[in-house]
Amino acid sequence: MEGTRQQERTRVELVRQALKLAPIAAIATLLNAFIIVLVLWQSISHTSLIIWFSITFCLAVQRSLFLYKYRGASLQPDQAAQVTRSFVAGLGLSGIVWGSVAIFLFPVNSPTHQTLLVFVLCGMVAGAAETFSPVLPAFLAFMLPTLVPLFIRFLTIGGAVYYAMSAMTLFYIVLTSIIARRINITNRSLVELKEHFSRVAEEGAASALRLQERTAELSISNKALMEYAEKLQRLNEELQDFTFVASHDLQEPLRKIQTFCDMARMRCAPVLDSTSNDYLDRIVNSANRMRQLLKDLLQFSFAASRAEPHKAIDLVKIAREAADVFEDTIKETGGLIEIETMPTIEADEAQILRLFQNLIGNALKFRGEEPPRIEIYAKQDRQGICEIFVKDNGIGFDRHFSERIFKPFQRLHTNREYEGTGIGLTICRKIVERHGGSIRAESEPGKGAIFIVTLPVKQDRREGI
Repeated sequence: MEGTRQQERTRVELVRQALKLAPIAAIATLLNAFIIVLVLWQSISHTSLIIWFSITFCLAVQRSLFLYKYRGASLQPDQAAQVTRSFVAGLGLSGIVWGSVAIFLFPVNSPTHQTLLVFVLCGMVAGAAETFSPVLPAFLAFMLPTLVPLFIRFLTIGGAVYYAMSAMTLFYIVLTSIIARRINITNRSLVELKEHFSRVAEEGAASALRLQERTAELSISNKALMEYAEKLQRLNEELQDFTFVASHDLQEPLRKIQTFCDMARMRCAPVLDSTSNDYLDRIVNSANRMRQLLKDLLQFSFAASRAEPHKAIDLVKIAREAADVFEDTIKETGGLIEIETMPTIEADEAQILRLFQNLIGNALKFRGEEPPRIEIYAKQDRQGICEIFVKDNGIGFDRHFSERIFKPFQRLHTNREYEGTGIGLTICRKIVERHGGSIRAESEPGKGAIFIVTLPVKQDRREGI
């Protein structure tokens, strides 16, 4: 369908080109007709010349008037087809009139006039090849009636010279047909190329307009997104500040609760029975758990918002500092912490220290009957990724809980079995994510656990994102 429309547009444009050159062709026709009349005036009957010139003049004027009507018009495909048919018919009549020269106005006894006549007719055909070739049928309708009678005329006269001239005329007919065909193909290609460039330009302009509109939309969306991000950051900062302040301010009431419980125990000890002491113990224990929870919330707030600039840190050194915190527990339980060679990475030293402390503390808390054994080692690949492994021989857990343990306040055991708030591993995940890494755990019940921390060796300089 698109190919048919393209062919119609090409045909219309070729007809329009022929219409533009029609006035020049009419002027050339009248000028050549006047030259023939002037040259043959002494050799041919005046009446025949006047009649022939009159017919030629009328056809040229009639064709010019007809084509002039469509010259400035915006042709439709059906109009172009009608103009083409009229154009071919008009040029066919004109070719017959010019071809009649070789029959009725041919100077038999004057080779000089014959040569001039051949020159004029061939010149007319050469001009028509340039002028009418955009509409190839129109050129053929003019050329064949013009030169074929001349070819036949030379054959009928006979003789070596006229046979040669007839052969040259036939050769000229074939040659001009080939030239006109090539000119037509060239014009058609130029028109199609022009149409293609025009279409590409229109598509480019439309694409540019769409791109401009899309850019404006994206600019508006980006502005709104930036405003939303700024608002979200402010709300996040306010929430973190609130968490910090709330956790800090709640410490004082808890201290007072514990203090008054201790005072009540000392002053009222003679009158307190076992039930009252149990109540006081429960109050103190609850206050201690609340204090530990608030302390962990503070640590979580620090991990989320109070990061230090990244710098090169020695993981072995940081791991040893974290292990030293649990020196007493290691001695009491007869445990062992093995720290192997690890690479230097860019990170927040305080947060990585907290990461190791939480992972080591978690391994010691959930130890089994055997003395705890903790292995800390790392691997670095060629893509600049460091994997840190913290492996223990503790009680382990079911692999179905490998994601749940990193969520806040999610515990797999009761507080009576193992103390804690359920936020330590949440802090670990927050620290790792702030460094552009990830953390996961692998374990089976009774077979210990291994925590795998993946961190980039080099940090993105856009810290805090």
